[in-house]
Amino acid sequence: MTAIVRAIELSKVFNPDSAPVVALDRVSLTIEPGEFVAVMGPSGSGKSTFMNIIGCLDRATSGRYELEGHDVAELSGDQLADIRRNKLGFVFQSYNLLSRTSARDNVELPMIYAGIGERERRQIALRALEEVGLLARTAQQLPSQLSGGQQQRVAIARALVNSPILILADEPTGALDSKTSVEIMELFSRIQQERHVTILMVTHEPHVAAYARRLVRFLDGRIASDTPTAQTLATP
Repeated sequence: MTAIVRAIELSKVFNPDSAPVVALDRVSLTIEPGEFVAVMGPSGSGKSTFMNIIGCLDRATSGRYELEGHDVAELSGDQLADIRRNKLGFVFQSYNLLSRTSARDNVELPMIYAGIGERERRQIALRALEEVGLLARTAQQLPSQLSGGQQQRVAIARALVNSPILILADEPTGALDSKTSVEIMELFSRIQQERHVTILMVTHEPHVAAYARRLVRFLDGRIASDTPTAQTLATP
Protein backbone atom coordinates (compact mmCIF):
# COMPACT_ATOMS: atom_id res chain seq x y z
CA MET A 1 0.00 0.00 0.00
CA THR A 2 1.33 3.44 -0.97
CA ALA A 3 2.20 5.72 1.93
CA ILE A 4 0.11 8.88 2.25
CA VAL A 5 3.14 10.97 3.26
CA ARG A 6 6.77 10.18 2.62
CA ALA A 7 9.25 12.88 3.61
CA ILE A 8 12.87 12.12 2.73
CA GLU A 9 15.66 14.32 4.12
CA LEU A 10 13.48 17.44 4.06
CA SER A 11 15.23 20.69 4.90
CA LYS A 12 13.90 24.23 4.98
CA VAL A 13 16.16 27.26 5.27
CA PHE A 14 14.75 30.77 5.55
CA ASN A 15 16.84 33.78 4.41
CA PRO A 16 19.52 31.54 2.87
CA ASP A 17 21.42 34.46 1.32
CA SER A 18 21.64 36.77 4.34
CA ALA A 19 20.97 35.43 7.83
CA PRO A 20 20.03 31.78 7.23
CA VAL A 21 17.64 30.13 9.68
CA VAL A 22 17.38 26.34 9.49
CA ALA A 23 13.75 25.50 10.27
CA LEU A 24 13.95 21.86 9.16
CA ASP A 25 17.14 19.81 9.09
CA ARG A 26 17.00 16.59 7.01
CA VAL A 27 13.66 15.33 8.34
CA SER A 28 12.47 11.91 7.16
CA LEU A 29 9.03 10.59 8.06
CA THR A 30 6.50 8.17 6.56
CA ILE A 31 2.78 8.20 7.36
CA GLU A 32 0.69 5.25 6.23
CA PRO A 33 -3.01 5.34 5.21
CA GLY A 34 -5.35 5.59 8.18
CA GLU A 35 -2.74 6.69 10.71
CA PHE A 36 -3.51 9.34 13.33
CA VAL A 37 -0.23 11.15 14.03
CA ALA A 38 0.34 13.94 16.55
CA VAL A 39 3.28 16.32 16.24
CA MET A 40 4.64 18.16 19.28
CA GLY A 41 7.61 20.38 20.02
CA PRO A 42 8.55 23.77 21.45
CA SER A 43 8.21 26.99 19.49
CA GLY A 44 10.78 27.10 16.72
CA SER A 45 11.20 23.32 16.67
CA GLY A 46 10.09 23.02 13.04
CA LYS A 47 6.68 21.41 13.52
CA SER A 48 4.70 24.23 11.87
CA THR A 49 7.15 24.45 8.97
CA PHE A 50 6.82 20.70 8.47
CA MET A 51 3.02 20.98 8.52
CA ASN A 52 3.09 23.78 5.94
CA ILE A 53 5.22 21.71 3.58
CA ILE A 54 3.03 18.63 3.99
CA GLY A 55 -0.03 20.84 3.38
CA CYS A 56 1.50 22.16 0.11
CA LEU A 57 1.51 25.68 1.55
CA ASP A 58 5.30 25.93 1.36
CA ARG A 59 8.14 24.13 -0.40
CA ALA A 60 11.20 22.50 1.10
CA THR A 61 14.64 23.92 0.34
CA SER A 62 15.94 20.41 -0.27
CA GLY A 63 14.87 16.82 0.10
CA ARG A 64 11.84 15.01 -1.29
CA TYR A 65 8.17 15.01 -0.33
CA GLU A 66 5.80 12.45 -1.81
CA LEU A 67 2.03 12.64 -1.29
CA GLU A 68 0.38 9.34 -2.14
CA GLY A 69 3.46 8.42 -4.16
CA HIS A 70 3.65 11.66 -6.20
CA ASP A 71 6.66 13.98 -5.93
CA VAL A 72 5.20 17.30 -4.79
CA ALA A 73 8.35 19.26 -5.65
CA GLU A 74 7.71 18.70 -9.35
CA LEU A 75 4.25 20.30 -9.27
CA SER A 76 3.29 23.81 -10.36
CA GLY A 77 1.47 26.31 -8.18
CA ASP A 78 -1.85 25.46 -9.86
CA GLN A 79 -1.26 21.75 -9.33
CA LEU A 80 -0.50 22.34 -5.65
CA ALA A 81 -3.76 24.30 -5.37
CA ASP A 82 -5.59 21.33 -6.90
CA ILE A 83 -4.07 19.04 -4.28
CA ARG A 84 -5.09 21.35 -1.44
CA ARG A 85 -8.60 21.52 -2.85
CA ASN A 86 -9.13 17.84 -3.68
CA LYS A 87 -6.85 15.75 -1.46
CA LEU A 88 -6.31 17.73 1.75
CA GLY A 89 -8.58 18.96 4.53
CA PHE A 90 -7.47 21.74 6.87
CA VAL A 91 -8.61 22.46 10.44
CA PHE A 92 -7.13 25.49 12.21
CA GLN A 93 -7.04 26.76 15.79
CA SER A 94 -8.93 29.92 14.82
CA TYR A 95 -11.53 28.01 12.73
CA ASN A 96 -11.00 30.28 9.67
CA LEU A 97 -14.73 30.59 8.95
CA LEU A 98 -16.17 33.44 6.87
CA SER A 99 -17.91 35.62 9.44
CA ARG A 100 -20.79 36.81 7.24
CA THR A 101 -21.51 33.38 5.79
CA SER A 102 -23.75 30.70 7.27
CA ALA A 103 -22.37 27.46 8.63
CA ARG A 104 -23.71 25.55 5.64
CA ASP A 105 -22.23 28.00 3.15
CA ASN A 106 -18.85 27.80 4.92
CA VAL A 107 -18.93 24.02 4.55
CA GLU A 108 -19.88 24.33 0.87
CA LEU A 109 -16.89 26.52 -0.03
CA PRO A 110 -14.41 23.73 -0.97
CA MET A 111 -17.07 22.18 -3.19
CA ILE A 112 -17.68 25.46 -5.00
CA TYR A 113 -13.99 25.58 -5.91
CA ALA A 114 -14.21 21.93 -6.97
CA GLY A 115 -17.04 22.74 -9.37
CA ILE A 116 -19.77 20.71 -7.63
CA GLY A 117 -23.33 21.80 -8.44
CA GLU A 118 -25.43 23.74 -5.94
CA ARG A 119 -27.99 21.03 -5.15
CA GLU A 120 -25.36 18.33 -4.64
CA ARG A 121 -23.04 20.44 -2.53
CA ARG A 122 -25.94 21.55 -0.32
CA GLN A 123 -26.86 17.93 0.38
CA ILE A 124 -23.23 17.00 1.07
CA ALA A 125 -22.78 19.99 3.38
CA LEU A 126 -25.86 19.14 5.43
CA ARG A 127 -24.73 15.51 5.77
CA ALA A 128 -21.28 16.67 6.88
CA LEU A 129 -22.76 18.97 9.51
CA GLU A 130 -24.86 16.09 10.79
CA GLU A 131 -21.79 13.83 10.83
CA VAL A 132 -19.95 16.23 13.15
CA GLY A 133 -22.92 16.41 15.51
CA LEU A 134 -24.58 19.69 14.55
CA LEU A 135 -28.36 20.06 14.33
CA ALA A 136 -30.05 21.14 11.10
CA ARG A 137 -30.89 24.60 12.47
CA THR A 138 -27.18 25.28 12.89
CA ALA A 139 -26.76 25.27 9.12
CA GLN A 140 -28.32 28.74 8.75
CA GLN A 141 -26.49 30.35 11.67
CA LEU A 142 -23.51 32.67 11.33
CA PRO A 143 -20.22 31.82 13.09
CA SER A 144 -20.87 34.62 15.62
CA GLN A 145 -24.03 32.79 16.69
CA LEU A 146 -22.13 29.58 17.42
CA SER A 147 -19.94 28.53 20.34
CA GLY A 148 -16.25 27.84 19.80
CA GLY A 149 -16.86 24.12 19.80
CA GLN A 150 -19.65 24.45 17.24
CA GLN A 151 -17.45 26.62 15.02
CA GLN A 152 -14.71 24.00 15.13
CA ARG A 153 -17.26 21.32 14.19
CA VAL A 154 -18.22 23.44 11.18
CA ALA A 155 -14.54 23.69 10.26
CA ILE A 156 -14.16 19.90 10.54
CA ALA A 157 -17.25 19.39 8.36
CA ARG A 158 -15.71 21.73 5.79
CA ALA A 159 -12.51 19.69 5.85
CA LEU A 160 -14.44 16.49 5.15
CA VAL A 161 -16.70 17.39 2.23
CA ASN A 162 -14.19 16.67 -0.53
CA SER A 163 -13.29 13.28 1.02
CA PRO A 164 -9.62 14.16 1.61
CA ILE A 165 -6.90 11.53 1.88
CA LEU A 166 -5.22 13.60 4.62
CA ILE A 167 -6.58 15.99 7.26
CA LEU A 168 -4.10 18.52 8.64
CA ALA A 169 -5.16 19.88 12.04
CA ASP A 170 -3.12 22.77 13.44
CA GLU A 171 -3.78 23.18 17.19
CA PRO A 172 -7.46 22.27 16.69
CA THR A 173 -8.28 22.61 20.41
CA GLY A 174 -6.06 25.61 21.15
CA ALA A 175 -8.98 28.04 21.48
CA LEU A 176 -11.32 25.67 23.35
CA ASP A 177 -11.96 24.88 27.01
CA SER A 178 -11.00 21.47 28.36
CA LYS A 179 -14.48 19.91 28.12
CA THR A 180 -14.99 21.04 24.54
CA SER A 181 -11.44 19.93 23.66
CA VAL A 182 -12.34 16.40 24.74
CA GLU A 183 -15.49 16.49 22.62
CA ILE A 184 -13.57 17.67 19.55
CA MET A 185 -10.85 15.05 19.97
CA GLU A 186 -13.44 12.31 20.42
CA LEU A 187 -14.97 13.53 17.16
CA PHE A 188 -11.59 13.35 15.40
CA SER A 189 -11.10 9.82 16.71
CA ARG A 190 -14.52 8.72 15.48
CA ILE A 191 -14.01 10.27 12.05
CA GLN A 192 -10.59 8.64 11.72
CA GLN A 193 -12.00 5.23 12.58
CA GLU A 194 -15.19 5.46 10.54
CA ARG A 195 -13.70 7.08 7.44
CA HIS A 196 -10.25 5.53 7.80
CA VAL A 197 -8.87 8.96 6.93
CA THR A 198 -5.27 9.87 7.74
CA ILE A 199 -4.83 12.70 10.27
CA LEU A 200 -1.71 14.75 11.00
CA MET A 201 -2.20 17.04 13.99
CA VAL A 202 0.07 19.65 15.56
CA THR A 203 -0.59 20.30 19.25
CA HIS A 204 1.21 21.51 22.36
CA GLU A 205 -1.17 19.69 24.72
CA PRO A 206 -0.14 16.17 25.83
CA HIS A 207 -3.72 15.13 26.65
CA VAL A 208 -4.75 16.06 23.10
CA ALA A 209 -1.79 14.24 21.55
CA ALA A 210 -2.83 11.14 23.50
CA TYR A 211 -5.83 10.71 21.18
CA ALA A 212 -3.43 9.98 18.30
CA ARG A 213 -1.87 6.57 17.79
CA ARG A 214 1.62 7.92 17.14
CA LEU A 215 3.56 10.86 18.58
CA VAL A 216 6.36 12.61 16.72
CA ARG A 217 8.40 15.16 18.69
CA PHE A 218 10.40 17.88 16.94
CA LEU A 219 13.39 19.68 18.42
CA ASP A 220 15.71 22.16 16.68
CA GLY A 221 14.38 21.30 13.25
CA ARG A 222 14.81 17.56 13.63
CA ILE A 223 12.71 14.64 14.79
CA ALA A 224 13.71 13.92 18.37
CA SER A 225 11.42 10.90 18.82
CA ASP A 226 8.75 8.93 16.98
CA THR A 227 6.81 6.58 19.24
CA PRO A 228 3.38 4.97 19.69
CA THR A 229 1.09 6.73 22.13
CA ALA A 230 -0.23 5.12 25.31
CA GLN A 231 -3.54 4.55 23.49
CA THR A 232 -1.77 2.44 20.85
CA LEU A 233 0.10 0.43 23.47
CA ALA A 234 -3.16 -0.23 25.32
CA THR A 235 -4.96 -1.49 22.20
CA PRO A 236 -5.08 -5.31 21.97
